[in-house]
Amino acid sequence: MIQPDIKTIPNSKSLRTYTVTLTYPAFRCRYEMEPDKTNFATMTITYAPNEVIFDFPSFMSYLRSFEDEPISLESAANRVLDDLFTHFRPIWARVHVHVLREHGVVIEITAEHGVG
Repeated sequence: MIQPDIKTIPNSKSLRTYTVTLTYPAFRCRYEMEPDKTNFATMTITYAPNEVIFDFPSFMSYLRSFEDEPISLESAANRVLDDLFTHFRPIWARVHVHVLREHGVVIEITAEHGVG
């Protein structure tokens, strides 16, 4: 089970509306139905911070914690979004997953919450 241990930093510009985007091209998790296989994806997280922002090293460690988890990419995107709202309470957030499969098949998953 993924246990988010994400540290936060006070947002010195909390009165300003702006967005933060993190693109993680090495997101991995195990296939939910076949845990011996690995899903590879690019995950892009965009959010409008409120009172706190994430500590980059601890957030990257959190994303790497998915590597051994048997979970669908859809569930992973939604779990990341839920954890963002639990820990940071952003104004708005989006988690986008992009996967390029064999034969040129592209899978796009977007989970979004808040006022954007």
